[in-house]
Amino acid sequence: MSHHLEARRRTILTRGRPMTLRRERAGQAALVVEVTGFARAYRPEEFQGGVQANDQQVEILNDEIAAAGWPAPPGNPDRLVMDGRTSTVKGARPVYAGAELIGWSLWVNG
Repeated sequence: MSHHLEARRRTILTRGRPMTLRRERAGQAALVVEVTGFARAYRPEEFQGGVQANDQQVEILNDEIAAAGWPAPPGNPDRLVMDGRTSTVKGARPVYAGAELIGWSLWVNG
């Protein structure tokens, strides 16, 4: 395992909390996966390209998504439930360690 993956895993597990990623599918059961992640508000200098004051960036690992067979990437209109609040996933940026996909940086609103 790469040093980058271990450092990211340690940060997320230390700073993170349980969250639920949910994807509704017409006529089928919703896809649901429990993940651990941490959220941070965007800084004022990051308010560009559609980022709004109530948006957050959420860091999660790819481990839980891959283990659940979640069809990556997370994205709109997926929902992320954290601390009892539901947010809409507006976008997701993959995080790599070399060629290995190790996580996702989600842009959420709500």
